Amino acid sequence: MKKTVKTSRVAGQLEKMYRLLNARFFNGELPEVVISLKKTVGAYGHFTCSKVWQAGDERRYEINISSATLSRPIEDTCSTLLHEMCHCLAAEKGIKDTSGSGNFYHNRKYKEIAESHGLCVEKHPKYGWTITSPGLPLLDFIEEQGWQDLQMCEAVSLWDVIGTLPKGAGNGTVTKTKKPSSTRKYICPCCHQSVRATKAVNIICGDCMEKMEPAE
Repeated sequence: MKKTVKTSRVAGQLEKMYRLLNARFFNGELPEVVISLKKTVGAYGHFTCSKVWQAGDERRYEINISSATLSRPIEDTCSTLLHEMCHCLAAEKGIKDTSGSGNFYHNRKYKEIAESHGLCVEKHPKYGWTITSPGLPLLDFIEEQGWQDLQMCEAVSLWDVIGTLPKGAGNGTVTKTKKPSSTRKYICPCCHQSVRATKAVNIICGDCMEKMEPAE
């Protein structure tokens, strides 16, 4: 049993994001969890199906975000966090959302939960409905919070990169560095309504019937 709760600066930021995502997409129904940062082989993160942490008088689940993937666009990190939060909701409500060997297969119950909580879901041929990406509600929320300016860095162990550690490198950090977004914004040249997309699209404003243009 893990007895001590320690959070780095990056984990602290992820905990703040968890609470805000919980309020926005789950009506605050999810319990407090422990956010950990460890390299996860073959996955962006994971959720413990039981409350493995003891924090004071409380037991808590753990959500791990793989430290090796923190350099991805913040939208993708948020998507991973929200993915694991959907597993947390299933655990709290007693919904079996995974099956198969090691409970790696994400079934249709997981798909329904994820799609109703801000995510887009695609099917993996082996692991089921596990490929998640940010839906427009999540992209809108990220922009509202100003998270698109966050850049997270992996907490690097000296023993992982002995002899190659760059000058000034150290523990995981969160910086307010403008990072290219994985999303695109389009604006109607007539009414100035805007939409966002996760890939380049050819789109027309339904009100003005004018082609929407990429925002600068």
